[in-house]
Amino acid sequence: MILTEKGKKTTKHIRALELIALSLVFSLSLCTCSTKNLVGIQKTGAIFVRSAPAGGDILLDHALIGRQTPDTIFDVAVGDHVISVTKAGYLSSPDSVKITVKEDQTDTVEFILLETDKGSLKVSSNVDGATICVDNQPIPAVTPHLFFNNVPVGTRIISAFKEGHSNGNPAKEVVSIATRDTAEVYFTLNPTEVGKTPGNITPDFILQDDYGFWHRFYAYRGFVTIINFWAEDCPNCMKELPHLQEIYTEYLSDSLIIFGINYGGNFGQEGFEVIRRVREEKGLTFTLLGGVGTNVKSDYEVTDTPVTIILDQGGKIYYYVVGFYSFLPGKLKQKLDELFGK
Repeated sequence: MILTEKGKKTTKHIRALELIALSLVFSLSLCTCSTKNLVGIQKTGAIFVRSAPAGGDILLDHALIGRQTPDTIFDVAVGDHVISVTKAGYLSSPDSVKITVKEDQTDTVEFILLETDKGSLKVSSNVDGATICVDNQPIPAVTPHLFFNNVPVGTRIISAFKEGHSNGNPAKEVVSIATRDTAEVYFTLNPTEVGKTPGNITPDFILQDDYGFWHRFYAYRGFVTIINFWAEDCPNCMKELPHLQEIYTEYLSDSLIIFGINYGGNFGQEGFEVIRRVREEKGLTFTLLGGVGTNVKSDYEVTDTPVTIILDQGGKIYYYVVGFYSFLPGKLKQKLDELFGK
């Protein structure tokens, strides 16, 4: 076949176009290979970070990344990294975690955030089910119990009681609660009869004072305590109250507690007015409680007045007396000296 000059030019153009096309295909192939190689170099994994409580700011290699717990950090380069969490008003436990990220895997890191003004407390006893008291206030928890990071930092008075039991020594513990620390206390409780003779325990009570505060008697285990039943229309009661104030002042530094329970007069506000009037007239600073309208008088089988009871640190009766006598103030001091080791 003989091509014309025009045909020869057309054939050259076609071959040129074919060469260009082949060149483009080859170039695209190189680019694809190059891209595959780059992807293969950047190997990544993921880290799931959570905390209790949630809402902590996440740091990756000591730098904030704008994420909060719980969250998953994707596309983290394979290798060693440091994860930490921060939250205002909290300390992180642990401080940080070193983790090795693996390709196409998700690792989990957990933190506990502790309030900087709270610590932990573990309370147990030889008899389970004892009511736990913090700073002479019963709380809705019984032994054994762990208060995890919810006890205010500082010095706390811890005790425990159970109906029908007295306390062994020590009946209370003064502990120091610190952030990121757990204080532990243990109490021994012994079955004891309720009665009116030395060695017995007395009934529990919950009564209100003339300032509006409520007091549960068993919550004061660990303290030497005097209970005094009085009435305004009882002459011997009025004679004894100033002596009790003198004793309270003398033994206040020993942490003596006196509960003066008024059972005379009317119930309610009028009854507390009687208490306030007697407090002012006699210059009394110890705790005065309103017993009118309650079962405390019958529970304690009080039939004559006044009645004065000294109880030891374990809640057991140490001295019980009905009436007031000239020798009584000295006798009460003698018994207190014995209990306080003077």
